[in-house]
Amino acid sequence: MNRTLLSLLILLGGMVNAIAQQDFTFISDRKFFTPNSLIGYDFCPNYMEIPNQTEEELSPGEYSFGISKNNLYVDGGDLKGVYSVNNINPTEYGYKLVLMNARDPRIQGHLKVILNRKAQVEALVFKKSNKEPEIIFFQAQIPKGLQAREEEYFTDRFDIQLEEQDSIWGMEFHPFLRIHQDQGGVQERLQIADSTKISFVEKITVIEKKKKKKKRKKKDDSEELITEEEESGEVSEETVITELAEEEVPQADPGAFPPVEESEDMESALEEDQKEKVKVKIIREYFIVVRSILTFEDGTTEDRVEEVPIKQKFTLYQTESNGDPTIAPYEFEISPKKGKTPILMHLTKNKTVSSIEINGKRYMMRGH
Repeated sequence: MNRTLLSLLILLGGMVNAIAQQDFTFISDRKFFTPNSLIGYDFCPNYMEIPNQTEEELSPGEYSFGISKNNLYVDGGDLKGVYSVNNINPTEYGYKLVLMNARDPRIQGHLKVILNRKAQVEALVFKKSNKEPEIIFFQAQIPKGLQAREEEYFTDRFDIQLEEQDSIWGMEFHPFLRIHQDQGGVQERLQIADSTKISFVEKITVIEKKKKKKKRKKKDDSEELITEEEESGEVSEETVITELAEEEVPQADPGAFPPVEESEDMESALEEDQKEKVKVKIIREYFIVVRSILTFEDGTTEDRVEEVPIKQKFTLYQTESNGDPTIAPYEFEISPKKGKTPILMHLTKNKTVSSIEINGKRYMMRGH
């Protein structure tokens, strides 16, 4: 997708590293329940109309409208520019952004955001200034083939239920939207080609330390048993040690039976008898792994993998949403091993995973 807002933020402050491929934004991509949910979003319509004058189909990225906290970034034709946003007001049809020319406050315009019953944006009505006509920009319907592929690939916010803390290990999520909270709240609509995946990994390492009996002769030619320790692997603070009971090797009566040759089975049995102790260390490590293929302005790509070590310590909170649909009823707080910022998992009322916040990014599942 061509993202004017993302591009301008890169030019102005180098805030975002990746640029998505050019594409339209679709009606079904996102729901906007509050004015704040518009912040950081960039609309790329597929059709424009000036009532009673003209209609025109648009190519992907030909026009775009990016909304930040203080500005509206418009790209396309004679409308291109940065417009100051005085305020965003809820209306009966959706929202209205009141615009003002920073150089001449007498020049005012607006952007009307038209919502359907699902709180999805169907159209934008842009008026550049007092003297200009309103122009209607329509959002595209997602093609049925693409919709079917995305339903199968992306994780829906009601797909995965977190019944118990330990059930999370081995889970994988394919988020639909990434919000760069550390970069002005820019909203990035993910694609299947991005291969963005969040995995919860439990790594188990087993290390054995063995002590074997070793014979040596004393000065009086009698034999003494001593131990020799063999160790492999690393030592961790987090270990479980299991000790096997020491077994005594019975002494044979030399007059009971005539001597016989030792078979391979007997040699194995003797080797087992020589084992005195086995110590087993079990090391458990926990990670959240975020993987994504980033595409840069020059067309190059990078398969980026971020591994976040975490503690096995989850705290479940019940939030106070007060009827606000943008606030999840439950939150799981996960403590990282490094840093103070916790990782948050936002859960629906059915304890399904709705979104995940990691290191300044919020990953939202499909259906928001």
